[in-house]
Amino acid sequence: MDRYKVVVLLLICPLTLFAQLSAGPDDTINPGVPVTLTATYGLIGTGIGTTDDGVEGPFPIGFTFMFFGKKDSLFWVGANGWMAFSPNDKSKGIRQVHPIPNRGDNYSPVDCIFGPFCDFDPSYGGSTYIFYETIGQAPNRSLIVMWCDCPMYNCLDSTGTFQVILNEGSNTIESQIMKKSFCDWLGNKALIGVQNTTGYLGFAAPGYNYTSWTTRKMAWRFTPVSPDSFQVAPAGYNLRPITPGDKLIYRWFQSGTEISESQSVVVTPNETTTYIAYAKVCAGDEFYDTVTVHVLPRIPDAFTPNGDGLNDKFRIIGLPPENITRYNLQIFDRWGQLVFETNDILNSWDGSYKGHDCPADVYTWVMYYETTKKTKISNKGQVTIIR
Repeated sequence: MDRYKVVVLLLICPLTLFAQLSAGPDDTINPGVPVTLTATYGLIGTGIGTTDDGVEGPFPIGFTFMFFGKKDSLFWVGANGWMAFSPNDKSKGIRQVHPIPNRGDNYSPVDCIFGPFCDFDPSYGGSTYIFYETIGQAPNRSLIVMWCDCPMYNCLDSTGTFQVILNEGSNTIESQIMKKSFCDWLGNKALIGVQNTTGYLGFAAPGYNYTSWTTRKMAWRFTPVSPDSFQVAPAGYNLRPITPGDKLIYRWFQSGTEISESQSVVVTPNETTTYIAYAKVCAGDEFYDTVTVHVLPRIPDAFTPNGDGLNDKFRIIGLPPENITRYNLQIFDRWGQLVFETNDILNSWDGSYKGHDCPADVYTWVMYYETTKKTKISNKGQVTIIR
């Protein structure tokens, strides 16, 4: 997609305005005061590095999960799209998909979830493609294990993005698949399902038990109905908002023009402006959100410090915690004497000097600030005390 056409295409393409991406809250400033806009998409997961056909673990689930009637608190990850509740050391090097149940050779994964199982190569290019995170609060937490735009072995331009999700309390399992591309290696066969510790019990998604298939935005839910059986049914597609930082592309737009390819951007508008944040997740799902910076018409040029609660103080409006690293405001009387100084943009002048009211007159203010990107800006003007 041409990055300079994104804002126009928002009107005709199925990008999603979705709570998963936030451009941040609207803001109000004086003209030219810097504002840092930051887009956020969920959590950055914990990366899992592995070899081709490797098995890694154990990792903490974060809660107790019941799987085929037994309690588990740890999990292992197989490079080829499966996670398990026991080590499966003999499964290292296994890449050949099989139908389930499969009680046979002691090498194929057992006590596991296939979500989907096919021959991926997460060692390619030295990147991290697999990661996990436990989200939510007890008793409704979820463990998410995700393969993000992971190359397929012998078809490195074909990739898979999917999540295996364990839900606390209900002990349900979800397989959320953003995409599984075609690869003619090993007949393009893949498996979605669950299998117990012996391999004698296995439940697969109908039509996806060692068959050739590709898909985009598909989901299945596995609901335990007894210690030895699961109900398998389609589920609504809902990829959870976690991802590794290098698989998440951010862009910012103003009036149809791209202004940044970073997660954060500093802007200094002189008039009210709406900005669009755009994110592409794992080279697949796309989201956008908007944020408006409201600019007051001007910095006040007069105030009335009479204690009536209306226009009693003079201040510059902006939010320093995320926008300004250094700030200084000085106010001088007509003879050049410094009557007020602050390094905090939240501070305001009440029209006094050393505890005494300053007379009604015209005063000169000088402001200096430095943004988080080391941009140095200065400004000056006049303000009148009216008594």
